[in-house]
Formats: sequence, C-alpha cells, structure tokens
Amino acid sequence: MKVQASVKKRCPHCYIVIRTKKGSQKGRKKKARKRVVYVYCKANPRHKQKQG
Repeated sequence: MKVQASVKKRCPHCYIVIRTKKGSQKGRKKKARKRVVYVYCKANPRHKQKQG
C-alpha cells in the first residue's frame, strides 16, 4: 500500500473508501474527526493507496 499526499483512481476498477475516526475527547477541547481516504482495486492490488 502506498501512502500519498493525494490519491487518485488508477484504472476503472479502482474505488474510493472514506473512513472517519473520532478524536479523543478526554480534555475539554473536542478534536476534529480524522479522515482517512483509501483507494482499493479489485483487478490490480498494486493500486492500493492511503491518504491521511
């Protein structure tokens, strides 16, 4: 899996998955949710990418 600053679809079989995680809320300030963008490919596993 490649970790990159910007992710793109590399072929028509690639698809994008966006997942969010809650920040820790132990303190008084609320943290923003962390957003991670993944690109998966059913045809070619080498096209896997991650941002965030």
